[in-house]
Amino acid sequence: MNELLGANTDTLDRVAESLGLDARRLQDIGTRAQQVVAEMQAVWDGPDLWHLIQQWEQEGLPQLASASTSLDTCASQLRAQSSAQSGASSCDGSSSGPVLMWLTPGAALGIPVPASPGGGSSAEPPILTPTAGSPPGHGSPGENARWWKSLSVREQRSDIKEHPEWIGNRDGVPFAARDQANRALLGVDRDRLVAQQGRLNARLSGSWFGGTFTNDDAALAHVKDKLASLEAIEQTLARDGDRQLLVLDLSQERAQAAIARGNVDSADNVAVFVPGMTQTVNDSMKDDDHAMDQLQHRAELENKRANPAGNSTTATVTWIGYQAPQWGLDLLGENSVAEDHAAQVGAAQLVPFLRGIGAARDHDAHLSLLGHSYGSTTAGLALRQNTGVDDVVFFGSPGIGTNDVKDLSVPGSHVSYIEARWDPVGDLGYFGIDPSHMEGIEHASARASTVVDPMTGEIRHFAEVTGHGSYLADDSTSQYNLSVVVAGLPNRRVLDGGEGVGDVLSWPIPGTYS
Repeated sequence: MNELLGANTDTLDRVAESLGLDARRLQDIGTRAQQVVAEMQAVWDGPDLWHLIQQWEQEGLPQLASASTSLDTCASQLRAQSSAQSGASSCDGSSSGPVLMWLTPGAALGIPVPASPGGGSSAEPPILTPTAGSPPGHGSPGENARWWKSLSVREQRSDIKEHPEWIGNRDGVPFAARDQANRALLGVDRDRLVAQQGRLNARLSGSWFGGTFTNDDAALAHVKDKLASLEAIEQTLARDGDRQLLVLDLSQERAQAAIARGNVDSADNVAVFVPGMTQTVNDSMKDDDHAMDQLQHRAELENKRANPAGNSTTATVTWIGYQAPQWGLDLLGENSVAEDHAAQVGAAQLVPFLRGIGAARDHDAHLSLLGHSYGSTTAGLALRQNTGVDDVVFFGSPGIGTNDVKDLSVPGSHVSYIEARWDPVGDLGYFGIDPSHMEGIEHASARASTVVDPMTGEIRHFAEVTGHGSYLADDSTSQYNLSVVVAGLPNRRVLDGGEGVGDVLSWPIPGTYS
């Protein structure tokens, strides 16, 4: 460690003592706040409380702990510098005069550094180097990746164990680490919810009026819904094959999660599937994951057919990382399927997730984005920004959030659209014109097809899908088209320029859109 040569040791000692006191004050604040949270849990239940607790546990408490640790670290370094300076001064018989102290924005919590001998501010960065602390408060995927890589392996393991809430949903951190952290949090969240369930049951059973004059009934249903989501996640993770829990977020009205089939950190091809309306973790994750399991298998088979000597790997991700519109009261609020609010919010969460795939890896993957129904609107809005996506497939789309494919940050000719016959949603043209009529989009087929392998001559037959919900059916033409795009073989798609009655009716009237 470099020494603050010429520094006034009394000044260093006073600043160190002040920082130490501040560190202890922050510890006291954290202890008292933890007590207040516990007291609130005894008298208050419901979504607002759970959201507050989630914010406290994931943001407030870690930030206070990190700040206290950083202050203690700074104080220790200053004391060490003071001791070293005292030794140096006693050896050469010199003593230092008063030292001007200044703070730089990059110094952790204000590490003091002496001014230059000429009296002006030194152009050099602070001599004191803080130890690696907490991650960036609201870091971008790139910033998070740089922070993670700055840690030693021992520090990384320690953060996963001691602060899984820092790691689990942090875009830019390797997904193996996120998986470990999120799996650890599963048990923590389950214990917390079970305890809340017990308190609510006790209050309801102890009241003559049940939940008539309170919101305890609704709160209990909310807790049970979150527990059902955790159960669905755990059952999905327990399936055969390599799976990673990439997102776990219980802070919203409904649980949000993302589960990968395959290794996102190392796979040659990565596909992210964004489902649409009515999709939830507890009701949809297992089925969606099953479809992604089949798609991963098909994509790897297509790679093997195209390159028999190769060993290309694929990872597929089910991303239920937003509050997809639901039936019921959702139809009346801003989260209604008739509005793009949920898609806008979802896109804002999807963009850093996609960017985090590239930031976390040592080498780029071929990245595909798959959007179905309202999820295609979410995906289209996300692609208005640079995400690193190489190919996108929309299917059964009510509109991709634009009338011009040039608005999407995807390489030309790498935008595909699949629309099955008798799919009314695909003809709505509600969030932008019907993608069937957009120039620059390749139209992949959902009809029955026969594919002849260009290398082996093998003949394969694929089934047609109809309606809105069967695009991912195994051994269908639509699934085949998705698999070759995910495999990085879009030239092998089965294209279909035909249009149905609904496409004729949804043809945009010139002058009614821009």
